Amino acid sequence: LLLLDIALLADADWRDIGALVGLDAFMIVTGLGATLMKIPTARFAFWTISTVAMLFLLYFLVATVGASAKETSEEAQSTFRVLQAIIVVSWSIYPVAWLIGTEGLNLVGLYGETLLFMVLDVL
Repeated sequence: LLLLDIALLADADWRDIGALVGLDAFMIVTGLGATLMKIPTARFAFWTISTVAMLFLLYFLVATVGASAKETSEEAQSTFRVLQAIIVVSWSIYPVAWLIGTEGLNLVGLYGETLLFMVLDVL
């Protein structure tokens, strides 16, 4: 819903909104696959696919949806830029958090991982 809201704020066309939501769904499903896999190689393969999907999604948000936002009012553009920055920065931390957490390389314990995801979810 967050991506739908920001795309509607940018007055993006429905084809771009569909692409954005489709990339988001693909990223979520492959991220779920990364968590559910028992074989480490498969786990990291799904994590990589999900992370690449997220990079495409963020690029699409900045380039394509951002171009649509430039045709809106100054107030809408300002709000879009703030929301876009929050999404790009906070979402970029998620794959790193997964990688260092218990599902990935287990460099951070369960409590540290939970705290990190809790803070990211609030942002």
